Amino acid sequence: MAATVLSTRLPESSVDVDARTLAPDLGAQLMFFARQPTPRLLLALFTCAAVTRILYATWRPADAYIVLAIAVYWPLQEWFLHRFLLHLKPRTILGHRFDPLFAQAHRAHHRRPWVVETTFLPTRVLLGLIPVTIVGWALATPDIGLAATGVAASAFAATLYEWTHYLTHSAYVPKSAYVKRIFRNHRLHHFKNEHHWFAFTVPMIDRILRTDPDPSEVDRSETVRTLGVDDA
Repeated sequence: MAATVLSTRLPESSVDVDARTLAPDLGAQLMFFARQPTPRLLLALFTCAAVTRILYATWRPADAYIVLAIAVYWPLQEWFLHRFLLHLKPRTILGHRFDPLFAQAHRAHHRRPWVVETTFLPTRVLLGLIPVTIVGWALATPDIGLAATGVAASAFAATLYEWTHYLTHSAYVPKSAYVKRIFRNHRLHHFKNEHHWFAFTVPMIDRILRTDPDPSEVDRSETVRTLGVDDA
């Protein structure tokens, strides 16, 4: 196997950049991450929602309940979306091929897991999700203040996910046992068997939902890089 050469200078663009060749320094990685389109959109959404929340209403217990609800919901939806939507295979419905962009992007990510661009949520998908998130919280809450709290907390959770996911595919070496577990599980999912280890920011979800087997008892999947779909 060829040696990986680490660059001390991070490029501006993520297109076709091998994440393993980027400087492992956490500060440099953060600066590179912040220059990418998806994190910029999410941070802009968080900032607008947070400013709106500060300007339009006083804080209430309901704000804390919303943040707590998202903290519980987010890791669960990571598992379910990863398991049932991102790994969705193309199918023909009424004579038309149904193959959503998010599933295509995820297969591209499995085929080229070290390419930085594939680690981020596609910009087109995010641009569609932002108005859905805003309208959803506006309909689910009684006023603009609580809606802004929901949007801000959702944007923060999404940014945290994107940041952690990006790091798992970089040359960064985690220090804490918890983050090491995230790295280990995600790399097992990519290089051992795609049918396990779907959780992310909360690895315990895999254990609860029984997708965290002993790696020594799991065979390496022949479709771990293609997800069983020929995209050639």
